[in-house]
Amino acid sequence: MRSVILVMMLFLASGSVRSQLLNHANIEGVFRDFMIQAHSQRNNAVLNDFAGVGGSDRFYSGKWMMGGATNNFNVTISTGYLFNYDFLTQELFAKWADTVIVVNTNYVSRFFLLDGVTHHHFVKSPVLDPKGSFFYESLAFDVPSSDSGKVQLLRLKTVKRLKANKDAYLSNFNGDYNEKYDDKQEYFVVYPDQTFEKVKLNKSSLSEVLSKKYASKVETFFKTQGKSMSEEIAASLIRYINQ
Repeated sequence: MRSVILVMMLFLASGSVRSQLLNHANIEGVFRDFMIQAHSQRNNAVLNDFAGVGGSDRFYSGKWMMGGATNNFNVTISTGYLFNYDFLTQELFAKWADTVIVVNTNYVSRFFLLDGVTHHHFVKSPVLDPKGSFFYESLAFDVPSSDSGKVQLLRLKTVKRLKANKDAYLSNFNGDYNEKYDDKQEYFVVYPDQTFEKVKLNKSSLSEVLSKKYASKVETFFKTQGKSMSEEIAASLIRYINQ
């Protein structure tokens, strides 16, 4: 992939933010590494349509979404950009005007995608992934400044590419030789002391894990809930614990 550096000039209204940036590097230097502009056949393909490269089986969405990416200096880029996330390569894509950008995630602390009125927040987790290779969706996202004192429920989604089997009967019958994608989703509870436990998205697993430290709140919460479980209910449980 041939990459060139995209220099991003931002006009920061906040004097404190500007001062913080200048203390670490000049504005141009900070954002020179924030996003890398990439030109490739795949990027040109996803410029208008994700269907030809996996669609929602591979990406967060089959279309570009509103959102924002926040760098390591807590400055968010949002206005004028559209975003999508590739679970196969764990890359964040951004579109500005007619240019597709691959975000250099070494310089991104978190990002969000806006699905209707719902914000989906993705964060790094040093305790789960010290190298910062993955972004985890925070199902009960709180302001970053208070994350250290909050319980987090993180979901990691990964996707594997399955090569088309040209000898398969159905593929030959339908003439469908496109690649398929298989996804895996894992859930983790991360505690304020930066310990964690892997959980399953069901009442039994969440109750067993969270009751070790928050038995009273877990019991009270589930008195009003049935046996069903979903990401929304699990997120509500975490928010209740964090109250």
